[in-house]
Amino acid sequence: MISRNLHRNATRFSPRQLVRRLDRNGLRGRRRGPDDFSQALTAFDRAIRAHRRLARLAPRFFDAAVIDREAFNRAEQRRWMALWRPVLAKVYGAQPEPPDPNDFLPPLPPLRTQRAVDCQLAELRIWMEAGRTSMKRYKERYPHALPNLSRVARLLRIAFDFKKLALGLDSKNRLPEKITYDYNFTDFKRAYGQPDDTVSAP
Repeated sequence: MISRNLHRNATRFSPRQLVRRLDRNGLRGRRRGPDDFSQALTAFDRAIRAHRRLARLAPRFFDAAVIDREAFNRAEQRRWMALWRPVLAKVYGAQPEPPDPNDFLPPLPPLRTQRAVDCQLAELRIWMEAGRTSMKRYKERYPHALPNLSRVARLLRIAFDFKKLALGLDSKNRLPEKITYDYNFTDFKRAYGQPDDTVSAP
């Protein structure tokens, strides 16, 4: 009896297998995978996660709050140098060499960190491109569709996360100390006199 059933199952003709479409859905039943809108939101979430990892790995290059603070400090240093360089040149009779622009740039992180940064940058680009492609495809397929409230809330959260990353509002890194030279200006005038008087002296 067992051998007869095995023979019958092995020789049974199934016309359904011959006409199955090659581009059929991979999920059985009526279940469907996430649509383009959900895929776009997921890709943007992962891009935000990759950007936050970059901010932790190299904050001087990818954390907007740290970048802005260091840019302010560099501008303050250039302003201060512009004040005392002409005075010193007049007092000592020699023009100082102009500063190298590279002296104000942050140094590169170690090689191990650079490799990790490269991986996260590649991941960030991939997820951003995937999100844009999925959102574009969703708009082309459903130009008049209105997302439900949960999707709108998720989309708004992602938009605010991108805004925080761009402005450095959610930075968890320690900011560099803010440089100000106003407290040194009194000592500078006491040592060399008023800048205008010193420059105009014979």
